[in-house]
Amino acid sequence: MLTNFLLIALGIVFVSFGARMVVNGSSSLAKRLNVSDLVIGLTVVSFGTSAPELVVSVVAAKNGTAEVALGNVIGSNIMNICVILGLTAILQPLRIQRNTIWKEIPLSLLGVIVAFFLAGDVWLDSASTAAISRTDGLVLLCFFSIYLYYMFEVARQSPSYAVATPELRDTPVWLASGITVIGLIGLVYGGQLIVDSAVEVARVFGISEAIIGLTLVSIGTSIPELATSVVAAINGKADLAVGNVVGSNIFNVFFILGTSATVAPLPVGHITLVDFGVCVLATLLMFGGSFILTPRVLHRYEGGTLLLLYVIYLFWLASNVI
Repeated sequence: MLTNFLLIALGIVFVSFGARMVVNGSSSLAKRLNVSDLVIGLTVVSFGTSAPELVVSVVAAKNGTAEVALGNVIGSNIMNICVILGLTAILQPLRIQRNTIWKEIPLSLLGVIVAFFLAGDVWLDSASTAAISRTDGLVLLCFFSIYLYYMFEVARQSPSYAVATPELRDTPVWLASGITVIGLIGLVYGGQLIVDSAVEVARVFGISEAIIGLTLVSIGTSIPELATSVVAAINGKADLAVGNVVGSNIFNVFFILGTSATVAPLPVGHITLVDFGVCVLATLLMFGGSFILTPRVLHRYEGGTLLLLYVIYLFWLASNVI
């Protein structure tokens, strides 16, 4: 059992460093091809930061462990809001951009609701089984293309709003290509380690793969974003955390869930109404927190409320295991 937990930790290291290498290598290649910083920021960097969740969910879908894939997406969204934003807001109150409040947070909420509808065959139609099909996955990818178009338009009108690109050195093409390939290998190998070890943990403890996806896997794939946000808050530069988290949540539902379901249909299994409900509630609390006391600011006690919600959710999951 200890070996499986160590393998999960090793897999997290592989996917984290692999994602960073893919971003750096492919960004250097794109720069060599005279691709603008705007395009690099909104494609290479944005996709790269979501690479751990993407690889783990796609590998899980391909391996037939759909509950890990779906649990990873829902669990990561809950983790992003309740833990990453909650802890960051406690360290430093967060200012929220107007576009984020009125466009991106509602779009994030829409994504979770759409995912619920697509997964709600049993709850809404009294069907015997529920799954997010390949057709559903393609629908989610269509939503994602609309979001990507919106991001390009916003960034084109306000360049400072675009995702920041890493500092690029004058890297030779062969070296940038090598870094990218090594990063991709690390991502795939790490993702396989995480999924295989997580499924083994679920088997040994006799719990559902959904629980593992909602907790262990989603927490693991979110650790790099958590560390980045906490360091930024400590350095007094945490104001972009809300936009990054909301953007990550939209990516998770529309792109990662859509891609995973397109690779292989995702039976809902032990993912419950409560899991979707907590995700919706966390998003609503984030939205409501933008107006309480000070407009467009997420305060410390609001961050504490988000953290408390996550603790309560973990206790609820634990009560279903015992």
